[in-house]
Amino acid sequence: MFLPDLVIRSRQVVTPRGLRPASVHVRNGKVIGVVDFDDVPAGCPLEDAGDLAMLPGIVDTQVCVCPPNLPNLDGFEAALETGTRAAAVGGVTTIVDTPDGALATATVSSFGMKRQAAAGRSFVDVGFWGSAVPGNAGDLAPLFEAGVLGFACDLEQSRAAGGCHAVSEADLRVAMPVLTRLGATLVAGAGLARPAAGPHHVRPGRRWFKRLPWLPHLSRACQYATYLESRPKAAENEAVDLLIRLCRASATRTHIATLSSSDVLTPLYRARAERLPITAGTCPHFLYFVAEEVPDDATAFLCDPPIRDRANRELLWAALANGLIQMVASGRGISSLELNLSVMWTVARARGRTLEHLAEWMCRRPAELAGLTRKGKIDVGYDADLVVFNPDREFVVEARSLQRSARPSPYLGRRLRGTVEGTYLRGTRIYRRRTDSARQEESIEASPWRGPLEARGRLLVRGAT
Repeated sequence: MFLPDLVIRSRQVVTPRGLRPASVHVRNGKVIGVVDFDDVPAGCPLEDAGDLAMLPGIVDTQVCVCPPNLPNLDGFEAALETGTRAAAVGGVTTIVDTPDGALATATVSSFGMKRQAAAGRSFVDVGFWGSAVPGNAGDLAPLFEAGVLGFACDLEQSRAAGGCHAVSEADLRVAMPVLTRLGATLVAGAGLARPAAGPHHVRPGRRWFKRLPWLPHLSRACQYATYLESRPKAAENEAVDLLIRLCRASATRTHIATLSSSDVLTPLYRARAERLPITAGTCPHFLYFVAEEVPDDATAFLCDPPIRDRANRELLWAALANGLIQMVASGRGISSLELNLSVMWTVARARGRTLEHLAEWMCRRPAELAGLTRKGKIDVGYDADLVVFNPDREFVVEARSLQRSARPSPYLGRRLRGTVEGTYLRGTRIYRRRTDSARQEESIEASPWRGPLEARGRLLVRGAT
């Protein structure tokens, strides 16, 4: 029997067989045993989390590393460094890049350039979705062979002016049979299938925001209600209906990402009852915020699809609880990568949900979607990607404590519950929260890294994950 080179233990370890006290035995970055709490070989290094909880590392499959306003590899490099640093602070040990705009991963060449740009710059593990864009059906098989984890597309034509390569029904009818033959998954944003009917312009009034490159049609003052009207449920419903019909016709494994409209839950339920290979995910901000409480002049709340009303949010929670929605990931627009675990725990705990539910929604299910067979669980044979989490500590989100601040966060000033005390990537601690006795414990301290930074993340490819 192999002896561990490290033991990490806690009295609250989230395992596939339930929450229990356990020692996690690690050797060469892999979990080789999840055993009794007191089972620590003599002389083996021990890190004891005590009564703090231990979860699998978060797997976030909807991270747009480089926004459209940074459409080059230099921007991608910088965004990857800051983004994966934020990920480590938030207990995220694996991200999957969701390509956008000019940096679409549409060919083997573009995939190779992004991997080269990312090499040695990531603090967590990084995988890549390929891009399903108009005209690249012939590139799908070579991309899959090169190691992309699956393919992402955007149906939202109104974003095309901002750099997105939106696909049409005709494009998907060509691409999806190819993906079926490859055994690849299609991850589709639940955006607009076409520009919504009705008003696209904004109401006169107070100045709300400067021109945002990823929302080209909004450039004057408006209220959030106006923005919400320009992104009606009907358009999202149409997009999901199209994906269900094409999934039925092609039998392509299809994942509806960033789902925000509760109206699609009934057709999604019927599709699942037909045993169609279709799944769905939503985002933390759709489960936390409600449109009625979004203030005017608050650009931080802008996202596609939009935050909807309270009744809609409660229906999304019900769908997540009963398994109709299987997972939660970042999505576009809201800056929250390092806060997602705390955000989700704050609202999940209030609804009687447990740490095991979080591990299901944010670790196991996303890892399965991306085909990451060594991620998402604390179990033998899996990577020792672990999060030490204090489920009882509360804090107020402050701007100076956030690692990734290209856009303002809508969570600023919010009191959240649950802090990431430490993050391990393949058994190596890459983050530990710094405590400062001179400061009150109600805020996360600025610059929470201890020791020199080292980019330990690996670039993941299909078949070697």
